[in-house]
Amino acid sequence: MTHIPELRAWRPRASSFAVAMSAVVVGVSVMSCGGGGGNTGTGGNASSTGGKGAGGGAVGPGSATGGHTTGGSTGSGGNQASGGAVGSGGGTGPGTGGAPGSGGATATGGATGAGPVIGGCSILPSNHIFNTPIDALPVDPQSAAYVATIGTHNLHLDLGQSTDIAMVDTYYGIPYNVVHGKTQAWAQVHFSSADPDVSWDPRPESDCVDAASAAQHTEISPCTAAAAANPVFPIPAAPLVEGGVDTDPSQPYGDHHILLLDADTCVLSELYHAYPHAGGGWDIYGSAMFDLRSNKLRTDGWTSADAAGFPILPLLLRADEATAGHIDHALRFTITSSKIRNAPVWPARHFTTNGTLSTNLPPMGQLFRLKAAYQIPASYNTQARAILQAMKTYGMYIADGGSDMYVTGEPSAGWADATFSQVQSVSTSQFEAVDLTPIHQRAGFDPDSAAVPAP
Repeated sequence: MTHIPELRAWRPRASSFAVAMSAVVVGVSVMSCGGGGGNTGTGGNASSTGGKGAGGGAVGPGSATGGHTTGGSTGSGGNQASGGAVGSGGGTGPGTGGAPGSGGATATGGATGAGPVIGGCSILPSNHIFNTPIDALPVDPQSAAYVATIGTHNLHLDLGQSTDIAMVDTYYGIPYNVVHGKTQAWAQVHFSSADPDVSWDPRPESDCVDAASAAQHTEISPCTAAAAANPVFPIPAAPLVEGGVDTDPSQPYGDHHILLLDADTCVLSELYHAYPHAGGGWDIYGSAMFDLRSNKLRTDGWTSADAAGFPILPLLLRADEATAGHIDHALRFTITSSKIRNAPVWPARHFTTNGTLSTNLPPMGQLFRLKAAYQIPASYNTQARAILQAMKTYGMYIADGGSDMYVTGEPSAGWADATFSQVQSVSTSQFEAVDLTPIHQRAGFDPDSAAVPAP
């Protein structure tokens, strides 16, 4: 895999809704080769040389930085299914926990679906914007300009069929772990990286639990060194890690997210840039915790394990949902970081600064949807139809900088070959930006909450 140097600017900023640009610090970083990449599959999965990382950088605290990248490794042969992984501590792994939502979506922009369930936990409240149909909301006035900025591309499914974490060249997508924090051991983490481009202090925008809280597992936010001398997370002994477990921390191979859903508390912890620590535990470079029963957004201006400040898991494509024919939540996708405006839009809390302030660029967190006029072919398989319908009903958010129109999902042996070619036949010309202003104008709207008030 080739690592390509890229110039990035890191800029401190004010709140997400009042952008104040100040001194620019310029650094050279390395495009990494994890997570994303092209799926060279057995049933027509398009080969690609660009993963999630054509233009981002790791996101530093208190500043609008360059976006988490996972580079793009070229797919190298058919993805060999190797069986479903199982979470530790008795929790089931990806592909087993998601009962499809049963709520009837209506074309009001305010009705909510039932939302997904994983490990017995509802993935965010039913009135969370990610679980709310947006198909009847107006088109954003800048939609045509945004689509022109993105350019003409077909969708790309940033996920794969291999579940063998050792096969990094075919282990595509972001996996997750269902754990039981009340009964399993918690692993120590160290906010450290051997990557010279990861040089800020991530702790002022991170969340954690300190070992001193023992069985209480009290969340500490921000996870400063003074507040949490021994940060820990419920990381299983053999976790599923984006891009595989890399034992050479000197190699910046990418985001290497670890997603942890604690089925005992319904708290989601997402770790960024995770590598095994030489003395035990893990080196990480950022962490975010989300109470899945709450609509609370992250502190305004804070990043997460995602550049937009979003949780990753609630927006992932999952094979069990697609196979069931129902995906009752929004999705996440990336575009080249230089095409993202240096500003966020609700519900995003953070942004990258590889772009400009031009209003022709979509802001970080901008929502897009498949146009109502697009007819999903009846010949497409159940998975492809479910994915495309979700893009119509719930839409997909720009969550990070990366390759254009890459839609993130989990690695799973459950993905059908035809799903790739069918979904990837759809062009950006079939998409439009969504205007969420009508939701902002409703009585009870709170910009610090993802809750959608009733019309």
